[in-house]
Amino acid sequence: MKNLILLGIFNYCIIVSAFAQTQRSGTVSVAKNTGTQTVQSPSKISLHGEIMGKSVPDDSIFFVTGGINRKYYDSPIPPARITANSFNVETNISYPQMRRILLKSDRGKRTYRRGEYFIDASTSSIAVDYVVEECNLGNGTNDIEYRTKFIPSFYPANAAIDCHERSFDELAWDKALKFDSTLHKYVKANPTSYVALWSLIERFSKFGHTQLREKILTSFSKSIQSTRLWQTLNDDMKKALIKQGAVFPQISVKGASQPEHLLVLPKVQYTLVDFWFCRCKPCIESFPALKKLYAAYQGKGFELVSISTDRTQEVPLWQKRIIEFELPWPQYLDENAVAASKLDIYSYPSTFLLDHNGKVLMKDVTPEFLEKFLADKLMK
Repeated sequence: MKNLILLGIFNYCIIVSAFAQTQRSGTVSVAKNTGTQTVQSPSKISLHGEIMGKSVPDDSIFFVTGGINRKYYDSPIPPARITANSFNVETNISYPQMRRILLKSDRGKRTYRRGEYFIDASTSSIAVDYVVEECNLGNGTNDIEYRTKFIPSFYPANAAIDCHERSFDELAWDKALKFDSTLHKYVKANPTSYVALWSLIERFSKFGHTQLREKILTSFSKSIQSTRLWQTLNDDMKKALIKQGAVFPQISVKGASQPEHLLVLPKVQYTLVDFWFCRCKPCIESFPALKKLYAAYQGKGFELVSISTDRTQEVPLWQKRIIEFELPWPQYLDENAVAASKLDIYSYPSTFLLDHNGKVLMKDVTPEFLEKFLADKLMK
């Protein structure tokens, strides 16, 4: 959970665009099939909300994307003024949307609050728990599915699921294959689920392409596959430059005292490519564990390559960080995140574990997992 909160704090760029959202007008929802894609006309909804758990006499609420690219949304949901714990929103949506929320008073502290909100044409009310952020309630069809069917599918049958005791966000941020395997089973049993589709969109947005996520995508029904939402994700997966099982793409970088050149990966059994930037607190907090792994396995078939995405004005601080934390492995600079943006890397740190051929094995491995992996592969 600590990593989730820290990542939210330092991905502050999402806040800026979230506060700039504006309202659009629309008409009653009518689905039209235009060839291979179903076009859904927007429905106008009036949404009443209540804040629970704390007195909030005056604030504002924003419905943000939570790091998902805005192209997946047909229209923004306008912000609303909170007065005496209540707020009202009028908006237009063409298909179910998954949103996260942010309060104006949260600004500068986080990117979004925990907990997902599903808003569709049947939604008329939501309750926001100020204290236990995942204990939100909505009366829409998709929100009910999320809480009563989707979340329980990830826990043992008949398990007591209390949002005060268990964090589904924490489970969803687990990068292991177990979550995706369960998601795959859910889609096969519920192939028309927008809840599952949004979950897949979020995992692809956060953790990138895997062969299993591609397989999950093809398991949705033909009706879902005809929607713009599914087709947008399908296009993004096909166009992804970093794919599991494919060679890591060549990118241009600079060395500490070198001009721009193509990155040459080490000729070793396993390489961890680490994207970071000098003011990223979670990145800096990962250095001790990475230094420990590097000391234990460098020279035994493991190498580490760090690529900073710092802006031009931050380059001196990047150079200072390398010296300050005594980072012994190769350090490169992707100035102004030019290459990272092309690779759709927007969260930090982002790491990629490569094999001896430079092929991507997995993304965002934890130091704990990596230590077990290297001990198993290199200490036999």
